[in-house]
Amino acid sequence: MAISPRFAAVSAGDPELPHDSPNCFYSFDLDGNVLEMNAAMAGILGYTREAAARMNLGQLLEPESWQDSREQILVQLGGGGPQWVNLTAIARDGRRVHLAVVRRLLFERGRPVAIQDAGRVLSDPGESASLAPVPAPEDAGARKTSEPNGFAEQLKQLHRLSTTSYLTLEQALQDHLETGCRLFHLPVGMLLQVEGDNGVIQASRGRTERKEGILIPLWQTRAYTITSRLRTVTASELGLAGSPSAEFETYIGTPVWLGSELFATLSFSGPFGDASRFFSHSDRELIELMARSIGRVVLEHRIQSERDRLQSLERNRNRVLEMVAENESIAIILEEVVHLVEAQCPGALCSLLLLKDEMLTWVAAPGFAAEALRLLKPFRVLRDTAGLAAAEVARGTVFWEDVRSCPFWADRARLAKQLGIESCRSTPILSVDGMLMGMLALHYKSGQARDDSDGELLEAASRLAARALEQRGFTERLEFQARHDSLTGLPNRSYFMELLEAALQDASERSGSLAVLFIDLDRFKQINDILGHAMGDRLLKEVGQRLKRLLTEDDLAGRMGGDEFTIVLTRQPDEQTAVLASQEFLNAFRAPHQIEDNELFVTASIGVSLYPRHGQSVAELLRHADLAMYHAKNSGKNDVVVFRAKDHTVSLERLRLENALRRALEHQEFELLYQPVVSMNGKVEGLEALLTWRHPIYGTISPKQFIPIAEETGLIIDIGSWVIQRACLEAASWHKAGHRAARISVNVSALQFERRDFLETVAAALALSKLPPDRLELEITESYIMKDLPQAAARLTQIRNLGVSIAIDDFGTGYSSLSYLNKLPVDSLKIDQSFLRNLHEPEGSLAVIQSIVRMAHSMNLTVVAEGVETRAELDLVRVLGCDKVQGHVYGPARRREEMEALLSGNDSLRPVDS
Repeated sequence: MAISPRFAAVSAGDPELPHDSPNCFYSFDLDGNVLEMNAAMAGILGYTREAAARMNLGQLLEPESWQDSREQILVQLGGGGPQWVNLTAIARDGRRVHLAVVRRLLFERGRPVAIQDAGRVLSDPGESASLAPVPAPEDAGARKTSEPNGFAEQLKQLHRLSTTSYLTLEQALQDHLETGCRLFHLPVGMLLQVEGDNGVIQASRGRTERKEGILIPLWQTRAYTITSRLRTVTASELGLAGSPSAEFETYIGTPVWLGSELFATLSFSGPFGDASRFFSHSDRELIELMARSIGRVVLEHRIQSERDRLQSLERNRNRVLEMVAENESIAIILEEVVHLVEAQCPGALCSLLLLKDEMLTWVAAPGFAAEALRLLKPFRVLRDTAGLAAAEVARGTVFWEDVRSCPFWADRARLAKQLGIESCRSTPILSVDGMLMGMLALHYKSGQARDDSDGELLEAASRLAARALEQRGFTERLEFQARHDSLTGLPNRSYFMELLEAALQDASERSGSLAVLFIDLDRFKQINDILGHAMGDRLLKEVGQRLKRLLTEDDLAGRMGGDEFTIVLTRQPDEQTAVLASQEFLNAFRAPHQIEDNELFVTASIGVSLYPRHGQSVAELLRHADLAMYHAKNSGKNDVVVFRAKDHTVSLERLRLENALRRALEHQEFELLYQPVVSMNGKVEGLEALLTWRHPIYGTISPKQFIPIAEETGLIIDIGSWVIQRACLEAASWHKAGHRAARISVNVSALQFERRDFLETVAAALALSKLPPDRLELEITESYIMKDLPQAAARLTQIRNLGVSIAIDDFGTGYSSLSYLNKLPVDSLKIDQSFLRNLHEPEGSLAVIQSIVRMAHSMNLTVVAEGVETRAELDLVRVLGCDKVQGHVYGPARRREEMEALLSGNDSLRPVDS
């Protein structure tokens, strides 16, 4: 912002000093280089004006005077006002010339760039300069704007306004208005734009009801004519009827220009006082300079906003291109294109429609409410629809002022009105060869600004969308592969589960039924082993094709993996219909498969479950159909069996679980949950790792179901090793994070404990995880220890030598003497929860627990009460002297993320029923 040199140099009442004035007048830059000197001053020093302008002030002043002058300039740059200064100059002939000058700063773009001295030669070297007397007021109501202090304050504030960096335009405007109100001693500051017969407030100060965006009739202001808005206007008169409102009676206003654009009127005003207010020439210059400052701020804001917009557009454009290059899902890419447009047009809604079979379908409209999107059904492209045809033929952008004429909304005018949409702009999405692929539309709400540049934005976005859609075939193949089996083209297991869930929801809503068929090929393994996997894959592909040919358009099919397929019959099937359909599938499979020179015969076993009779959920229906299929296999294969609960014995369920269990570790179906071990004051002292099994079909399976099977089959060895390793890794991460309670307890199976490599398993887990050994506790059941006490004691000693703690689990159930404890290297006892269940019975276990606690404490062992479920049980075990508890009284076992949050909180736990 450039500040007038005359304003900077001369206050109201000061005479102007022309170049030929007998008074001294010169200016110089901040380095002392002379910029200009009047003829009188140049003549006194014996130079021409041109010669003086090529010199430095340090050459013209006595060294001491030059040094004092530089120090005084620094003071003024720090915020000081005009100063009287005594200087001693050296003329060309060596004479010393004594000067008294008033020194002021000159500004350009709001920054001090030069200094101006104006004064006279002192006839007496001893004469000292003093401040000139204050001029009398220009009239009775005049403000004393020429006081040096007021003038200095104006300079200071103008300098501050021009050099301050504002975070927002609103902050800048408010600062200018607040400063102007203070400098002019007027209560109201306003920035007013004209809109028709009204003024729109862009910013205001002093009137709380005059908020940004409020309309004021122009006749109530002093800016009611074009003339009054194109120049600086002052007024001070009592208002009459039909004249400006009271807040504009005393008024000074000036235009704010942005280049050749009149941006607004800046004004400061207030009610008429006791006498008319006189606004001086300096007042006019002051408000004009503030207007220039505001213009600069607004321009900078616009430039920065445009720069930010372009940078944001470029970032978003690059992001879309990266997504295209990375073969991201086409749906995500198109939604990103829509976000790109909406980010550039705040408040507007953008949508992207794709053309398929002459139907335009809304595929990306994230700004619309879900309820509205459900109403925006696909619509047919009518070639005689004028607007759309024009957009397609012209290959350009079309703007519909009235949304009712837009083909997107022609039949949805009521919905558009509900959404507040009144106009629309669209552009076609064209392929490289000019074929229409879709449309990109921008929907404007009532009163929203529209800009021609929006069309350019839409066209740029449509080119991005076209580029993504040109690669759509490849992208769709990727998406298809993610959800479908690569051999058969059928939905894969996860996608099939989604489809079945949706079908169940639909059947539930219409109180309908459906059938789930679980198909497993018989003796497929032999074909794979004899003819190879390539031949097996071709057979699976042929089976998939036969399935597809037998399906109706409403049926669902999927490949669950291996040689397992699933079918869902959705047309209200009963049991007989489902069995007949299954027989058709069996007949199709029995027909020979000609693959190269091999004629292959294959049969299948099919299990059937019916909704809602055999289950209400996906997991139940699949599990029961799977069990029925195994029953068909066990009954001789090549058969159809409908699920019957009585026909599926516990042994069959156990067999199914065993088969699934053998794959559970490989398929990463196990998960550790953690139950806090809590001291009596509520502090978490440790965690017990509890194993759970989350099967994709059967859901969550209790350890009580699968642990006995794992022990019988020997699978517990690998499972137990996984549990120890996983628990150590997770405990180590918590320990590293500084959680004191990250001491982990792990149950050890007797079968695993007996193995010779068990010590190596524990040591390897500690080494891999880098968990300190004292942070691991292994739990061994009392019943196992009592089977062979000497051998158990020896093995426990070896474990203790690793630095690992030992706890006896289910203590009290072994019916043994407590005296054996002093022979074992154990650290704690865990009282079996069965003792808590009968504490209140006449022959209860109260005395037993008291004896255990007393004996354990005498041997410095910690006592933990397991299975504490209620507040009453918690209070009782506290009275009995137990050291720690665990159980549902502090909530269920937690997943890793929940436990990490609990440890990070480091809070005391409270019983859940308290």
